[in-house]
Amino acid sequence: MLELGECAATLPCRRAVEKVIELMPEPEIEALVAELSARFPLFAPATIKRWVQRESARYADARITTYVPILVRRGVEATLHELDRIQALDLRDPALIPAR
Repeated sequence: MLELGECAATLPCRRAVEKVIELMPEPEIEALVAELSARFPLFAPATIKRWVQRESARYADARITTYVPILVRRGVEATLHELDRIQALDLRDPALIPAR
């Protein structure tokens, strides 16, 4: 879950964290992380969870919150897909193939 940590002292930051928690409750975050971890095993679940939390935070001030979980899912999926694709391309780079 998002930690209040260093921003606990400021009321606006605390409210933003609380709003994000309302938008994506912990069980919903955990379910999304588990699903994305299975689809993208290259990335650690803790890393995926941080991306989900950051993406959720983008919508802390949203007036309409009905679709926030869908938008978060799509945003994180796009990031993971792009990073996975970059990783695959880098592995095929001839410069990375060891000489025999």
